[in-house]
Amino acid sequence: MRMDYSFLSFCVGGVLLLVAAFMDVREREISDAVWIAMLLVALVFLAVDFDPSIFTSLTVASVLALALYKLNFGGADIKAIFAIALLFPRYPKFACFPLAGIPPLEIFVLSVVTNALILGISAPLTLFVANALRGNFSPLMFLGIKVPADSLRNRRFFRLMHAPPAPDAPDAPSAPLAPTAQRAKCKYVWGGLEPSEEYLRQIEDAAKRGIVKEVWITPELPFVVFLTAGFFTASLLGDFIFMLLSAFE
Repeated sequence: MRMDYSFLSFCVGGVLLLVAAFMDVREREISDAVWIAMLLVALVFLAVDFDPSIFTSLTVASVLALALYKLNFGGADIKAIFAIALLFPRYPKFACFPLAGIPPLEIFVLSVVTNALILGISAPLTLFVANALRGNFSPLMFLGIKVPADSLRNRRFFRLMHAPPAPDAPDAPSAPLAPTAQRAKCKYVWGGLEPSEEYLRQIEDAAKRGIVKEVWITPELPFVVFLTAGFFTASLLGDFIFMLLSAFE
């Protein structure tokens, strides 16, 4: 009789993914010890009770990993996908979870990634609501947040959403300041700019001269965070796409 390690796998995977997400947010680097630990636990489970579904799980993980690699996702994201695929050859089921039931394909790593992508798509809506509550209405409000120009050095893991004003831009007049983009004549840069020392100096100089008061930045939230959220939602709730399709049946 096949032994079911679903709950134990969920506990191990959940704890290690939370550790990975915390490390990625804090330092933008995840120790390989996290993935090695998941690999060792997965190998122990497979050695005790081999599940042929591992081949399907790893095949799907390989396709997903290749797609993310082509889209310039990080190495940690790819390692997380393979770790999940190894630890969960089939969709986990324990107690009353997942609440929506197991999807027909029963490929857990696929559900984790699709849930993560759907949650990632919701990020612009979160930014929009946050900006609306602060009264920061702009076409950029779906993509980033507006922060004081002199606070950039105190922030980590972000990209500038527009180029710094030209060094020869005229100082601000004594009249009330116009909107930031008009004062500084900043131009939006698709994909954003790395906050290099040169850019930070230009913005700080512009802030001292009064031609820039606030700037738009976009926070860089690592995909491992969304994968972790996708893991918990897939385990406890179910596959979002399957839930959506079931609602229309």
